[in-house]
Amino acid sequence: MRPTFLIISMLTFSVVVLGQQDKLMLTSPGAVTIDGFVGAKMDSCIKNGVMAVDYSLYSTPFREHADDAGPRFQGEFWGKWYTSAMLAYGYQPSDAFREIIEASLKEILETQEKDGRISSYSRENTFDMWDIWGRKYVLLGLMSNYEQTGNKNVLKAACRLTDELISIAGPGKTKLTETGLQVLGSMSSTTILEPVVLVYKNSGEQKYLDFAEFMVSQWSEPNAYTDRGMKLIEDALAGVPPVQISSPKAYEMMSCYEGLCELYRVTGKEEYLEAVVSFANSVLEREIMIVGSGSSAELWFDGAYRQTELLEQPMETCVTVTWIKLCYQLLRLTGDPKWADQMEVTLYNSLLGAMNESGDWWAYFSPLSGERMPSPMQVPQCHSSCCVVNGPRGLLSVPLWSVMHNEHGPVVNLYNQGVWSLELQDGSEVSLVEETTYPEDGSVLIRVQQEKDAEYTIALRIPSWSKQTELSVNGEALEVVPGEYASIHRLWKDGDEIRLSMDMRGRVMQSPGNMNDLAVMRGPVVLALDNRLVKPAPYNLWLLPEGAEWQHQDELGGLNYILPDTINASGVPRYIELKPLKDKPEDVWMAFEVPFLYRYTHFFGHEIRPLVMCDYASAGNRYSEDNLFRVWLSQPLFMNQVFPEGTWRILYPGEKRPSFPNSDKESIKGNSWEDNND
Repeated sequence: MRPTFLIISMLTFSVVVLGQQDKLMLTSPGAVTIDGFVGAKMDSCIKNGVMAVDYSLYSTPFREHADDAGPRFQGEFWGKWYTSAMLAYGYQPSDAFREIIEASLKEILETQEKDGRISSYSRENTFDMWDIWGRKYVLLGLMSNYEQTGNKNVLKAACRLTDELISIAGPGKTKLTETGLQVLGSMSSTTILEPVVLVYKNSGEQKYLDFAEFMVSQWSEPNAYTDRGMKLIEDALAGVPPVQISSPKAYEMMSCYEGLCELYRVTGKEEYLEAVVSFANSVLEREIMIVGSGSSAELWFDGAYRQTELLEQPMETCVTVTWIKLCYQLLRLTGDPKWADQMEVTLYNSLLGAMNESGDWWAYFSPLSGERMPSPMQVPQCHSSCCVVNGPRGLLSVPLWSVMHNEHGPVVNLYNQGVWSLELQDGSEVSLVEETTYPEDGSVLIRVQQEKDAEYTIALRIPSWSKQTELSVNGEALEVVPGEYASIHRLWKDGDEIRLSMDMRGRVMQSPGNMNDLAVMRGPVVLALDNRLVKPAPYNLWLLPEGAEWQHQDELGGLNYILPDTINASGVPRYIELKPLKDKPEDVWMAFEVPFLYRYTHFFGHEIRPLVMCDYASAGNRYSEDNLFRVWLSQPLFMNQVFPEGTWRILYPGEKRPSFPNSDKESIKGNSWEDNND
């Protein structure tokens, strides 16, 4: 039975008439049950991670103004964790979870001062380094509570916090573009745009919208940090590469554009949305790597073109989460399924690849070759790190976008075992029951459950990579277009069945920056070599796509050869045979035999030698120097040097390799960021 604590749609308490209605609306997270692979990962994340932490550690920095000393960004922890906790509670409401979110809320509100200020810095250090950044996350946490509970005291606290900020950073006061870290071009401070707009949306008070517009106007003005100004809107519209926009700090930059999405939502100013779409398309083209994330050392760096290199500190988990969140905003605002395509790739690869098996810890950086490494204990006082508290925000957003709806009916974005219940325009309810093991298999059965017949539309996302797709309703075949929604309008009856079969052929992917480097994808999942399944050997191999033919074979098997595959400049998909492997380690989700060509010499003794590849999220998931993996495959692939070793030294700048934290104080001390950066 659901507890009495109110769970409602995230938009229910909006009192403002929105300037631009979303094209796709959210499903109430409490009306969703996700099972299967993703559901199990979410359950572990909630049970062992989000709801198992000592949450009082996150409010302590505000009571003690602990960021006056160090590490100076403890103020972000409460809001990151609390927004995750609210997502968890919205999805799995229970009295136990309710007690946690109410107790933590009480703790943070007790730190609010008479003028509304909540900060992990003392007044003497207002605007220092990460002060406004931490306040942003407090505001996001408060708004995540209000938008589910309607607790007016929480909204009042958020308004008071924003009022105090306006009093010190409004017109004629200190410019937010001249606060925070100068090296970041003040982006950490100006990301507070997002929750300020949410405060306006939920309170209806014009002063908060005025302040939001004022902050955005400051982006275009010269400031003490840069004579040119941040130019986030102008440069995005002009197609300037992300690495050349303001300061190229990936996470904070995307957060600014998230705020611009919210501002567009309440103003309807097309320039705002156009800027975000242009920016996101540029990020997708130039920065996002094959597994759905980007950055090196937390910065943009034209990573899509450089992803085959051995990178230092690639794909920060905070960047992964924020990319999902930005795509989520664009999916809502534009209704373009390509953003759902991107979220799916990110979910199954870079995001789940960054979470450990138990769900209580995350990686800081995630490589495409070498070894995985857990995040160090950045802040022992909080027993956590930025990515450990942020990772769940990405994973627990899945109930919000997996199945959405528009004015015509449900819109299915993610195929996974589960049940989604929605209310139709006429007030009747419908439940979509998905039966599938996707993406292990490409077949999906969706059963429609409803009390009475109703005429509406069910839209299904057809992934852009699925070139051979079969769709039917009650056995009647329908046509589909890859990369678009298949909209099925009819009089739906209880028990109607939708069957979808997607193209799960292995695809050979070519690196945008190095035509000689190839990778393999199956559906949304990237495959990788793992040294549990493949051992180094003294020979070279070539990936062998379908269509390769023997140029000559004699009866004795001596003069046997296949010419190497030509470089694919046409962009036409190339496919490769994949044979599922049942005999695999228990901690590997999916594994396949993949054909490679062994060339003994130029025209003699060629033969096919299959190698086993597994899904990227499983590759290297033992987080050990003994468990190495690789995604990109140079042609030819030198098998004696197939796995780079010692990569933890370029992933983490300390002298000691981090390990997963435990209750042992000495272990925690040895894993702290500060201990390794003295």
